[in-house]
Amino acid sequence: MPDGLGFLLIMIAVIIVYTIAKVLQYVRLSKKQWDEVDKSKLKEWDDEEW
Repeated sequence: MPDGLGFLLIMIAVIIVYTIAKVLQYVRLSKKQWDEVDKSKLKEWDDEEW
């Protein structure tokens, strides 16, 4: 294995794990914020409505 290949593969794995962790964090935050919304004020949306 070339000298820098191991380091490169480790860095790629770290970046992938970090990205997945951030996406999961934002999914949880989005779910929490959605649960806190006053849904009684939401409007039913019709795509044909202008």
